[in-house]
Amino acid sequence: MRVIRPKILGTLKVQIMMAGNFAVLNDIKNAPNKLIIPCDSQEHGLSIIEKLKRCKVGEEFYTSSL
Repeated sequence: MRVIRPKILGTLKVQIMMAGNFAVLNDIKNAPNKLIIPCDSQEHGLSIIEKLKRCKVGEEFYTSSL
């Protein structure tokens, strides 16, 4: 999955969704900066968060798909 880093990240966390799968979410409510990135496990979600924190605004990176 291709992810482009938004201008405002907010507080990033890994949550279990209603279907039982994991996702990286931020606390932004409006559309341009809202993130919902599906991930395989808690560790995979934490690695996605680290990649998001390291890259610059507008830079894109790829995550492994489910």
